[in-house]
Parts: sequence; C-alpha cells; structure tokens
Amino acid sequence: MSETMEFTNALALKRGRLYLSASPDSMPAFSAHTRLFMYDESEEPFWTYDDVNWWNVALALWREGSGEDQGAAALCAMSQEGDVELLISEAPDAVYEKIPGAGVFSEGARGWGYMNSLRQIGNHLYACGGAGQVYRREGPDCWVHMDEGILQAPGVKERLLPSDINGPHESAIYFAGCVDAPGLPAFVFFRDGRTWRRLKPPQGAGYVARIFVESEARVWMCGQRGTLLLGNADDGFRNLLPTVDGHHFFTSMAMFEGRLYLASSLGLFVYDPASHAAGLRAVETHLRPGLQDANVVDACDGWLWSVGSKDIARFDGKRWERIHHPDNPPIE
Repeated sequence: MSETMEFTNALALKRGRLYLSASPDSMPAFSAHTRLFMYDESEEPFWTYDDVNWWNVALALWREGSGEDQGAAALCAMSQEGDVELLISEAPDAVYEKIPGAGVFSEGARGWGYMNSLRQIGNHLYACGGAGQVYRREGPDCWVHMDEGILQAPGVKERLLPSDINGPHESAIYFAGCVDAPGLPAFVFFRDGRTWRRLKPPQGAGYVARIFVESEARVWMCGQRGTLLLGNADDGFRNLLPTVDGHHFFTSMAMFEGRLYLASSLGLFVYDPASHAAGLRAVETHLRPGLQDANVVDACDGWLWSVGSKDIARFDGKRWERIHHPDNPPIE
C-alpha cells in the first residue's frame, strides 16, 4: 500500500470492522480500477485489500437464510457494469459473477445503462440500474429480472435514473431515484411482492439518493435539495425539511441511538425524530481538525461511522475518534 487513495463507498460490518472501496488518486475519476479495503481491529495488520478491474458503485453484506438457519455470509461489491465480487466466509477465493444485460460497455450490455445499488432484501440480493433495471440473485451466477412493467426500452425519453433499492422484506420493496428530465424530479416505485406501482413523492422533493428502512411503517428517503422523506407506500410520504437550505445534497443516512445522521454535501448533520422543532443540526465531533467531509454514514454494533473522500471517523455515543488510513497522510 503506497498510493494515496480517495474513498468512494463504505459499509459498517460490526464493532471494529469497516468495508471500504477506494480509487487511487493517480487515476482519473471512474477509472476501471477499485481497491477494496477491509479494516479489522481484531487482527493485524488492521488494513488488508484486494483489487478489482472495475469502478465500484455499491457494497453490501449478504447472509444466506435467517435465524438458526442462517448460512454463509458474503461481502459483495458491484461495478457500474454489473460485475459482482462475493467474498464468501470460509471460502478460499472470491467468486465473480456478471449480471447479464447490465451496463453500457460490457459484453452483452443491452443498452439500459449503468448499475447503481446492491442490497439484501429478505433472503436475496437485489440490484438496480438505469432505465428501471431490477435484478434478484436466485443462486450462484443466476440474476433474474424483477422489473416487469417498469423496465424502459433503450433510448427512451425521460429515462429512469435510479439511485437505490431497499425494503423491510420481499413483499415491500422501494425503488427510487430521479427522472432524466428538467429539474431531475424524484420517482419512487413500490413492489408488493407481485407488481410494481408508482408512488407520488411530496411536491418539491429532490431526487432520492438513498433509502433507509427503520421499520415497515417508517421508511426514510433522502436526496437532493435537502429532501428528507418519511412514510410508507400505504400512508404516503411527507417531506420533513421543506425549508432547509436547498444546497444540502444528502447522500447517505443512518439511525444511531434514535437520531438520524445524514451525510451531506455541506458536512455531517443530525435530525432527531423526537424533536422535530430542533430541525437539522450540524454534528460537532470535537475532532481537531474538524471532520473534513462526509459522503457515507453508517451504523452497526454500537458504532456510527462517517467516511469522506479522505476522512474516516467513528462515534461510540460519547466520543468521536479519527481512523487513519496508512496510504494517506494523517489529517492534522
């Protein structure tokens, strides 16, 4: 490890473990190369990595089965072309798969566009991409379309540009992003296990970048122009911050100790659902120097993690600490 790195995505796994994607500073943005790091305090060296020859757009953790029947776990990374790497627990080597038809330049691409998000919903991995692509992984190297009624023909006007897919279970899946039209209006679809239906976002909502599921009744969406939505498919959604500074672009969110933390183009912020009148507040970490930026925020096993392009920090509910990456100069 010698090149300086720009962090592009992150996934909190458990106490003291963080999965991280990064791009070497020496390469142009969106180059076909990603370094996937694992930070694990339980064993030395704390930092390990492997390289993939594509631009990573999504990280996910997949666990086979549930409860006492839970089987192997896999760390998953996906490229914009639909390449998928699975690091399956106790398997000696990584598994590589390709979502057929996905992507733009890859062999077999059907012209729908780049992939964007990868999530476990229920027992399956789901992936989504341009023009309304939705796939479910039904077995090794077996990705099937779940986008009947929403998949658009290549070249269609007002193309769907999805950002995320998530849901409490496979009979309640939300799929959201923006429409390629003036103002980039938000779109939201909901699948009840059989069919998709289009939901109507609140007036003025910017395009949705991320979906967070607190419960079946409380689904959060955040995005452009300070958009923060709360609701569900049956009751509808309301915009909680209609008067917030429209320069906020919320790119990620996580619930920690009852409060919602939001990574924004303007920094790290917190919203307390129990104290709506307090509005959106900047997070004071007491780090010196302060938090440089926040592109991804995630919570797991009693820790809140914030990851910017160079800055990694975490919070245990009492104190923030900065995590140094050995490839980059210390932040001081």
